[in-house]
Amino acid sequence: MNSQIQMIQGFDFTDYKTFLISFVFIFLIVFLRYLFLSGVYYWIFLVVYRRKFRKRMLSKQDPKVGQIKRELLLSVYSALIFTFIGMVLLILWQKGYTTIYSDISEYPLWYIPVSILLYLVLHDTYYYWLHRWMHESRVIRGFHMEHHKSVDTTVFTSFSFHPVESFLQALIVPVLLFIIPMSVIAIMITLALMTISAIINHAGVEIYPSNKNSSLFRKYIIGATHHDYHHRNSKKHFGLYFTFWDRLMKTEL
Repeated sequence: MNSQIQMIQGFDFTDYKTFLISFVFIFLIVFLRYLFLSGVYYWIFLVVYRRKFRKRMLSKQDPKVGQIKRELLLSVYSALIFTFIGMVLLILWQKGYTTIYSDISEYPLWYIPVSILLYLVLHDTYYYWLHRWMHESRVIRGFHMEHHKSVDTTVFTSFSFHPVESFLQALIVPVLLFIIPMSVIAIMITLALMTISAIINHAGVEIYPSNKNSSLFRKYIIGATHHDYHHRNSKKHFGLYFTFWDRLMKTEL
């Protein structure tokens, strides 16, 4: 891993040819990872175990082809914007302006999960207030409504945003990486968790357990049922990963 990171640091990403080649490469990683994870999730819970999860389906009808096409097109735009933000962050990291570190011995190993959790909590905070603003502001509401065109959500709704919203969502990533020291490994894990969480919340099937022993988990962790309600009633449930801001601000059902 360290040798690969050192190789990456050896490139000059401010050179336009290197920037363009790297941009295409990272875009393919971002978009294909999204398609792969979405496809695998759909295949497992909506094909292989469809009968088992039938009663947990949140939509009683299959999505229309037009909706899937629209979601995929918007997902391409989102992936392009996420890639651009990633390239800017890569340059800033290379110039030494971020708190990203490549040598995991710089911090104790226990700090890796702590940094991931801290990032997710701060990201959730940013998203909650951004999300509420997008619903309450006449200026930005129209952009967010592109996402809400999908009432019966699918795995592809998870990246289906207007480019303006995608940009606003992605802005928090470099900001947090100016503040929170994170290893390259922790960042990779966090990005994967972000994608998986978005897919889980939009897939239209509740996979989290509903027994009494899991009540605390379901109470504080956002899943498909929680976010599905937001798509059907946009005045509640603005959180991303956790419910604490919804509970604190009384936007929890």
